[in-house]
Amino acid sequence: MTPAIDRLEEAEYERLLAPLWAYLARAHAPVPSDVIFVFGSRDFAVPRQAAQLYAEGLSSRVLVSGQFGPMTERVFDKPEALVFKDELSRLGVPRSAIIAEVQARNTLENVRFGMSAITGGGYTPRSALLVAKAFVMRRCLATFARQYPAVEVRGCPPAGTLVAHRDRSRSAFAARLVGELHRLDRYGSAGDIEPQTIPAAIRAAAHRVENVLARP
Repeated sequence: MTPAIDRLEEAEYERLLAPLWAYLARAHAPVPSDVIFVFGSRDFAVPRQAAQLYAEGLSSRVLVSGQFGPMTERVFDKPEALVFKDELSRLGVPRSAIIAEVQARNTLENVRFGMSAITGGGYTPRSALLVAKAFVMRRCLATFARQYPAVEVRGCPPAGTLVAHRDRSRSAFAARLVGELHRLDRYGSAGDIEPQTIPAAIRAAAHRVENVLARP
């Protein structure tokens, strides 16, 4: 039998997830910054967004970080950072402007290893535009806030609705958004990210999603 969440009309599905998406997908207006900091994934909207920021003259440096993750280890034939570097180059970013960090396997390592790659080159950024999948942007910002509080960061994910950016089945994507809230709680408690105060309305919205996911 088709799961209940897969039987929802598209508009109803979007309304169900909209509060979680709005909370997680933080976005700021970009401003000139020292580096465009790109988090690896399999979503090519991410390097397209970074290339656009570069083309607009918002930074002369691009750092892309990532080895392999669960969604790329059997898809890409080389680390995410190198795949994205190729795409950035194809989109007009000079390869000389791109630093690729290829060891990070999670967001915390993206930030730590990525910053080490930049500072190891003799440059210490004071500001960064963060480019990642929209629904992980709150966690990316919170990771920087805890690990590198002196760096002024702005979230600049690819634009678009949650339906446009759904990167897996309906049920899996809904579960992933709920899981992202759990990550915020867990990593905040562990001291990896700046703790996030999740509003009661967002937790209630997550509970509604979990209820629908549990229905046959």
